[in-house]
Amino acid sequence: MTTDTYQLTPTDEKTLTLMGDRVVLKPLTRWNEAYKEFPRYVMEYLCARYVDPDNPVAGQQRIDRLLQEHYVDSDARELIKSRIKERKEYVLLGSLQVRLDAARDHYWAEVPALGDNHVRLSQRVLKDYGDVLLTGGAWGTMSIEYDSRYELRGRIYPFFIREFKPFQITRLDLDDYIAKRRQFGDEEWIGLLVTSIGFNPARFDRRVKLLLLLRLVPFVEPNYNLIELGPRETGKTYTYRNTSSRSFVISGGKATPATLFYNLASRKIGILGYRDVIFFDEIANTRFGDPEATISVLKDFMQTGRFTRGPLEFSSAASIVLGGNIDTDMERRQPVERYTHLFEILPAELQDTAFLDRIHAFLPGWELPKIQPENYAQGYGFITDYLAEIFVRLRRQTHYLTAVQAQANFGGLTGRNQHAVAKTASGLLKLIYPHRTADDLERDELALCLDLAAECRERVIDQLAIMAPAEFNPVRFELL
Repeated sequence: MTTDTYQLTPTDEKTLTLMGDRVVLKPLTRWNEAYKEFPRYVMEYLCARYVDPDNPVAGQQRIDRLLQEHYVDSDARELIKSRIKERKEYVLLGSLQVRLDAARDHYWAEVPALGDNHVRLSQRVLKDYGDVLLTGGAWGTMSIEYDSRYELRGRIYPFFIREFKPFQITRLDLDDYIAKRRQFGDEEWIGLLVTSIGFNPARFDRRVKLLLLLRLVPFVEPNYNLIELGPRETGKTYTYRNTSSRSFVISGGKATPATLFYNLASRKIGILGYRDVIFFDEIANTRFGDPEATISVLKDFMQTGRFTRGPLEFSSAASIVLGGNIDTDMERRQPVERYTHLFEILPAELQDTAFLDRIHAFLPGWELPKIQPENYAQGYGFITDYLAEIFVRLRRQTHYLTAVQAQANFGGLTGRNQHAVAKTASGLLKLIYPHRTADDLERDELALCLDLAAECRERVIDQLAIMAPAEFNPVRFELL
């Protein structure tokens, strides 16, 4: 697709004028199905750098060559290792993560493209990009050298990363982002965010667009717990896998204390320690190693943001998202009536009312349509990596929560209900009204976020009331 075949909307024109170097024409990243394995932020970085929307073919061909020459499939690892050895240096495209080996007083790079987690790296790379490489890693191009003379404790470590160029936005200013928001109407801005995460806002009504934004609250609100149950193919996994490099998707496998929290044997922190969002995909098929211990620790973490392993205690701001498929009447957009309660599709160990009460919001995924080709984004949206870094900065902002607590009427609500509704509303405010403060937030703006937050917390309590009627009662919150 080019700008000759796609008619720019007024919002596209405004977006290009105000933020030309931070947006990309979204369909340009989908020209080759062979690249589905790449995170979307990688392809968008490459497209933003190499592809001219008015003449995309040349740029796309350049990206094809770049990936063919420098990206390594797992079955070609040994070949690439040989090339590095014979040529003495090789440019590789892929993901890179760094860890500190305290026992050896040494930093090691993990390079999946080589299948090696003991790769040395230069002090310059560590100095320039250590923050991101030590906290989840990054994709980029790396210059790797071979030196068989380097020995440590009787073992040779020949691979050495001399240079690294990450695929990331380097010019980022939250104040500028907020200032630009002031120049968009509410519907324009909501549409821009929906486009930015890969969907076409013109295909959805306002309710659906708000539910799509609710999926993003875990990215901007720390220690936020969300569940979404709905039919297959509504974009749940697509959203959490592609919105940010700081999210991690567990796809219907086995989750253990070592992988989630801390590996006592290797002394390595689990994924909760270095990712912002943990998405349990196909939660009905997820199995928990040592279920009693895992769920107990996870339950405590969802309440306090802290977890312990052995004598060690850790804190984390990671958000937890549970995603699952539920049989749905697609015409009525409602779960089929055979369910006693909607949590019964969860593994038995998660059907614990104390655990479920820690969920801040229940997103009704059955209201979202299945994603068809025409539902994917057509216009200009933020480059994914740029928006992901904006989300990281919004996570640190607390005045939105203050605004909610100052203006909402929480009288009569339990502390847990107040906290759940306030966190959801705060996250929605960060997304839709980042330019507002507690002093200038309009009542209807707060109401939009607060009403959805209340509804999604009510849905949690309503299901708990079915499961444990002696402990929970159905609720309806009147907050304004």
